[in-house]
Amino acid sequence: MIAPLNPDSDRARLVRLVERITFGADRGTVELAETLGYEGFVEWQLNDEAIDDAPLETVLGSLLPTLSMSTEELARHIFVEQNFGAAQRDLTVATMIRRAFSPRQLYERMVEFWSDHFNVPAMDVAGGYYKFLEDRDMMRPRAMGRFRELLQGSAASPAMLDYLDNASNTADGPNENYARELMELHTLGVDGGYTENDVKEVARVFTGWTILQPARFAFNPAAHDPGPKQVLGEPVPGVGVAQGRLLLDRLAEHPSTARFIATKLARRFVADVPEPVVIDAVAGAFMDSGGDVRSALRTLLMHPLVIGTPALKLKRPNEFTAGLLRRLRPDPGIDILGQIYAALLAAGQTPFGWPAPDGYPDEREHWQSTTGFLVRFNSAYDWTRRLAEASPPLRSAAAETSITAMAGILVDELRTEGISARSRRILIRYANGLAAADRVPAMAAWLLAAPEAQWR
Repeated sequence: MIAPLNPDSDRARLVRLVERITFGADRGTVELAETLGYEGFVEWQLNDEAIDDAPLETVLGSLLPTLSMSTEELARHIFVEQNFGAAQRDLTVATMIRRAFSPRQLYERMVEFWSDHFNVPAMDVAGGYYKFLEDRDMMRPRAMGRFRELLQGSAASPAMLDYLDNASNTADGPNENYARELMELHTLGVDGGYTENDVKEVARVFTGWTILQPARFAFNPAAHDPGPKQVLGEPVPGVGVAQGRLLLDRLAEHPSTARFIATKLARRFVADVPEPVVIDAVAGAFMDSGGDVRSALRTLLMHPLVIGTPALKLKRPNEFTAGLLRRLRPDPGIDILGQIYAALLAAGQTPFGWPAPDGYPDEREHWQSTTGFLVRFNSAYDWTRRLAEASPPLRSAAAETSITAMAGILVDELRTEGISARSRRILIRYANGLAAADRVPAMAAWLLAAPEAQWR
């Protein structure tokens, strides 16, 4: 049985790294990290295109044929053939499965990061259709590229155009919703130095940006305000749609944007209140590389302060649920999709379900509560009972006759960081009071939902 790790040991740092950049430190991934070393594991995950996820994508393609439909085919499937919930359902299913089972874990974490950053909920039929296409055709291809490409793609996405009303932003009736969120949430940050007049001027820049049905970006010159504009104290040159694209590039390259993105990355991966020196380093890498996401992540994850930082982040519900599945290792093809969704619904974090433009909260105050922890423990126990026959670690433990042997297997498989001798005694004492048939699921749930398992 693995003893608790010295927090300053190389293995402890590796386990923390795996927890930080994946949706859960399962035994196989930790063993791979030990083989590659800290830097090697970071580089392996940063080079996501070289990681083979074809087997999982084949499973998804067979389960969800909508994933390969063209824009027009999907529109016909939903609106003409009246499969009204298809887009929301299939996008949600694919997202949950990828988070739990994809080998491209850091990539999936960044897809989620940008989905929160450029949040668009999938709350109705049309919004679900637009969001499905945005996730597949814009967000996922750009998640590890350059920020300016994400910003340009988001601004022209029918999902964003519809959600923040820029599709109806005209010279005769300017709408400031997108302009405000563009600067406050997507680029400069609320303290980034813009004014209310800048919001009005940015709204004028994006007049005429609209949607060509069923889901294509279009520019309507007749709805565009052709007059001169000034943003952040400087004129915005260009005419028509080119003016908006130039402004997006200017915002993407702004130092306030670099610091805002760096802060959010450090908050997501390291701590709710990141060290200023870490933010400075990541912002510098972001600026020097022209907004390259991989460069910013490499600087963040390889920073000495980050390497030595203990687990300070409370796992959000989606991380906790995906982490359970990664440790229990069921076949992604078995019928677990409804249970995943029910677990996230009970915990308050279904994919694409946050209604406001700021994305799901990323600080522990929002998620930390007695009720929330009770939901997590009940969820862990529900999963271990449901997957008793489908989970290799649970089957291995159930094959043992002694409680001590069962506990040894479960700790080795489900708590790669180890547990203390005192915790081991408590676990065995707890199991001694249970019916034989319930011991393995209950012990596994105890390990998966313990206080130490809530942090990364």
